[in-house]
Order: sequence, then structure tokens, then C-alpha cells
Amino acid sequence: MKTKLYTYARVLIIAPLILLLSFQVNAQKKLNKAREYKANFEYAKAIPLYLEYFENKNPKVNDVRDIANCYLMINDVKSAQDWLSRYNTFYIYSHSEMLNYANALKASGDYNEAMKQYLKFQEIFPSKADNMATWLIACVDGKKWTKKPQNYLIENVEQLNSENSDYGLFPYKNGFLYSTDKKSDDTKMSSEEIFGWTGNPYLKLYSVSNINEASISNTPEKISKINSSFHNGSGVYDYQNDVLYYTITKEKKKKTLPADSDPTSWNGKETTEQYVNRMEIYTAKLVNDKWEDISPFKYNNSDVYSVGHPALSLDANILYFASSMPGGYGSSDIYYCIRLPDGTWDKPINCGNIINTEGKEAFPVIDQTGTLYYSSDGQSGMGGLDIFETHGSTDNWSVPENLKAPINSPKDDFSPYFNQSGLSGYLSSNRDGGKGEDDIYYFSKGLVIIGKTFAKVYDNSLVPLEDVEIIITNFNNNNISSNISDNYGLFIERANCSNTYEFNAHKKGYFMQSKTLETVCNSGNDTMYVELVLDQILENKSYVVNNIYYDFDKWYIRTDAAKELNKLVAVLEDNPEIDIELGSHTDSRGTDVYNQKLSQKRAESAVEYIISQGIKSDRITAKGYGESKPAIDCKFCTEEEHQINRRTEFTVTKIRYNNFSLLD
Repeated sequence: MKTKLYTYARVLIIAPLILLLSFQVNAQKKLNKAREYKANFEYAKAIPLYLEYFENKNPKVNDVRDIANCYLMINDVKSAQDWLSRYNTFYIYSHSEMLNYANALKASGDYNEAMKQYLKFQEIFPSKADNMATWLIACVDGKKWTKKPQNYLIENVEQLNSENSDYGLFPYKNGFLYSTDKKSDDTKMSSEEIFGWTGNPYLKLYSVSNINEASISNTPEKISKINSSFHNGSGVYDYQNDVLYYTITKEKKKKTLPADSDPTSWNGKETTEQYVNRMEIYTAKLVNDKWEDISPFKYNNSDVYSVGHPALSLDANILYFASSMPGGYGSSDIYYCIRLPDGTWDKPINCGNIINTEGKEAFPVIDQTGTLYYSSDGQSGMGGLDIFETHGSTDNWSVPENLKAPINSPKDDFSPYFNQSGLSGYLSSNRDGGKGEDDIYYFSKGLVIIGKTFAKVYDNSLVPLEDVEIIITNFNNNNISSNISDNYGLFIERANCSNTYEFNAHKKGYFMQSKTLETVCNSGNDTMYVELVLDQILENKSYVVNNIYYDFDKWYIRTDAAKELNKLVAVLEDNPEIDIELGSHTDSRGTDVYNQKLSQKRAESAVEYIISQGIKSDRITAKGYGESKPAIDCKFCTEEEHQINRRTEFTVTKIRYNNFSLLD
């Protein structure tokens, strides 16, 4: 019996140890697999395994660094920032991780904390902080540009974007081409069709037409024939020769020189022997709506470096592109080639250090005026890639200008396309609030409307009125938004050019005020002004209802009068605590008896109309005053004075204070 008990006790002790050992072995297998995926650039597969391992194991410093880098490589800056902050708690300061953390803070828009981390980086690694001035200026500029953005409206093209990456919209024939790694349908995709780096399908070129600002009216279609089995990226269409220049990636096995982090990015570190992704430029000629003569660019060399993101000058005789070829200024530079008389391209030449930096330059675009736009993380910017504008050609350029917010954001912003007018277009960005990873946005130059709300006091002077709710209706697209005036009665609203807006001001204790404004833009950075004067609701005070006209000797409500009476209906609806008397006045022409009867009929007719719109009859009474209370007491009145005397007014006869307080 003792033997049996002893054996049973051993089982009770050993079994949990075996389970624990088995658990530890499985956990270590997950960690090893996560590390293997990371080494093979399959970051989307590595991250969940790291997270599973960390559920039951405290992560070590190298594992924290590794998962942070995985998040950085898939552009999940927020998650990377969280893990890099944990890395710093180990007090093991690696210059790359510390700089990554500061950059991640800047890319999340936390400029104050980013500056602290940059200064801490300089303190610990002074020999690696040569660019400190640029980093700090970028944070200062980012704060300033975010607080005071340029006059652009930005809208997500939701019908075009997916939960994955959609970017690089550029014109083609009667529509556009763009790149996306969205799933085309609900069918299960094979592992060969999934890019392990992101866990998404490989990027393909799609065409889309009938884009109206931020809306599309047809379904994008995958381009046949030219899409390779790997990634297919942005490009440019040569309308003069019906040739498409576009970017593809190839997988190469190399001992040195790095993998690009993704088809839109570059990397300059050496690696051990591994498969890497490198970009190449290809061309395809459109003949009778079919792609023919698909050919590689003469200067592709994916065994050594990447070439991609092609753009053409207006005459199609200069080809601009981005490349990581040796001899540049940074991890990737903008280059150009000149078209030779035989139609081939001369050797690549660097565009120079006015636009190229020690960082990354990519996504060159030439607009209809010949202006070059490109993205850079080496110039002073808001974080990530910022879009810059420069003028010139080949290797002679003006100092680049950052397009600032809201064109740029703390995240990556790239691939702009400007419409013919230069006042609107599209860009790509992975900024916060998007639908997917990279999204396509519509932008349009607008204007700023500065509004001010006033209260009219007893002597008819005006004082600023705060906390007024402003309901703004754009009659061009039926969009409705709201705003609230500040302590000085001010509010600021961004608006489209050549649109009609209605501003309705509401505040308890005051009558609603309404104004209509047609916007006019000249420079694209215009400012317009609107003032809204609200009357305080006071008992026994009369308020004129403007533009209530009747035909001669008539009292029926005309269409134009109904429009104005509808505003009075809105006043009564907005202020259910008041009762009113509606009074009608005539001029002094005609007999007293005649004018009295006519004004009473007009007042009654107006009241009947208001009641027909849903206002309770016990809240409004009609009173005809004839010529007994002229606004202007004139013996020999001018026609203008007669018109002023022919008026309709309403007087607040009661305010039910038990349900309402002017102090609310």
C-alpha cells in the first residue's frame, strides 16, 4: 500500500514538471519561429508569435527590440513606439533603437517628447548627433504647421481604399492607375500569393475611371498582362508615345546590400546571405487597348540596387526616378536620364544635393506646369516621408519647399497628383484615421472663413457673443458641419472655392441668425469673413421680419414672403418658451380705416401660414396696426420711407421662465 502511495505521489510531482517542461519547450519553439520569420522579413508572421510568447514569458531586451523593429517595418508606428519605450526601461541604450524611438514619437505627432528623446540621444551618443539641428527644427516646424495648417481640404477616397495598402494614383488614358494589395475576392489565397513581410497579397496595378473628387462611380479593375507575380508599383503614362513606365520588384539572393523594407521603401544596411526585394522599372506599350512590348529599363540592376518610381518631364524627354545605386547621397536619391535621338535613354545622373539628402528621396512626380514633387525624410519635415515642391530640371533645382500640413502629416505622405488647375488632386498617406495601411486622399485648395458672432444690446451696439453653435450647410454637396464661437465670438471654418454656404447661428436666449456666403478664391490661400448678429429674446421688444411683401391691395402670402415667414417658424421652433404677436404695418397712404383693415388681414394671413407649418395657434396672435405706428414719422415721406413703414414685425409677448433661463 505504501508503495502505491509513493508511486502516486511521484506521479503528482512529476506530471506537472513534465507539463511545465513541455510548455517551456513549446514556448521556446514559438520564440525561435518568430525569430526565424523576422530574419526572413516575414514580419506579419513573426509579430503574433512574439506576442503569444510574451503572454507567459517576460520579454528579454533583444526580443523587445526585435518586435519593435517588426512593427517599424510594417509601418505600425504606434505599436513600435510602445515597444521601443519598453526597450528604454532596460537602460540599455542602443543608438539605433533610441533614434528609432525618437523618430516614432515624431511620426506619432508627439513633437515635445520627440525633442526630449533627440536631446537625450545627443547626450548619450554625441558623435552620432550631427543632424540634431535638423531633427529639432523638424519638430518645431511640425508643431507650428499642425497648429496652423495650409488652406487645403483633405478627404479620404473611401470607395477606392481598402483595409490594406492603396497608393500611387496617377493619370492613364481617361482614368487612373494605382497600386493595391487588397484581396480581390473572398477566395482563399495560397502562401505564394501572400507577402510575408506584411501578411497581405502582393501589390497589383488597378485601373479606375469616373473619379469625381473623393467619389468613384465604377469598380476598379486589375490590369491584365503587365502585373508580375511579385509587387507592382507606381509609375507614369507617356501620352505622346502611349507607353507606361511602372515599378516591379524582384526577389534576389545576395550576400551584401540590403532588402528594401517594402516596395515603396529603401534600406541601406548590409546583410548576411538572404533573399532581398529590389525594384526595377519596366515599360509597356499600349496598342489597340492591349499591352505589348513589355521591356525592362536599360539601367535596371536588381542584383546590386533598386530603381523605381518613374516620372517624365512635360515633353517626355527626361525620365526621373528613385534609386539606391552606389554613389548617391543617401539611402535612395532622385536621378534622371535624357532621351537620346534614337529614343533610348542616356546614362543616369544624380539630380544633386539640393534635393537629395543623407536620408531617403523617392516618388518623384512632375505636374502639368513642370514642377517637381517628391517625398523625403532627409529634409526638415513633420515625420516619416514629407512631400516637397521644387522648380527646375535635371540637376538644377530651387530649394525644396515642404508642402506642410494638411498635405503632409507626421506619417508617410507621397505620390501627389495635381489636377490641371493646380487647385486639387490626390496624394497617398498612411496617416492616422485612414481606412487601411496606405490610403489615397483627395485634396483641394480652399479658403478660410473667419466668422464672428455678436449680440445686439439695448442701445443697438454690438458685443462679441461666445458659445454660439454655428450650423454650416454647403449647398453644393449638401454637407452639413458645425462649429462653436470662442470667448471672443470667433470661429474659423475651412471651405471650398466657388461654393455656397449657409451659416445658422443658435444660442439659447437669442434668436437664430442666418447668412449665406458665396466663396471666391483667387490665390488658393484666401480668407473671407462672415458676421452673425443675434438679438436677445426680450419681452415687449419688436423685431422686424425682413422682406415680407404683398401685392397692392392684397393680403395673400406670396412665395417670397413664405420664405421669410419660414425663418420665423424656425425661430418659434428653436424657442418653444416664447409666445409672439405678429404685427402688420402699412404706410400713410390711404385712409386710416382702409389701412387698419388691410393690415389686419395681412397679419392674419401670415399667422395662418405660420400655424399651417406646425406652430400651435395659442403661441401666436395677429395684430394689424395700419399706419398708427410708423417706423419713420414723416409728413411727406419718400418712397424709401414708405417702404420702411410697410413692415411686418413680431413682438415677444411672453417668456415661460420656468422652463427657460437666459443665463443657461
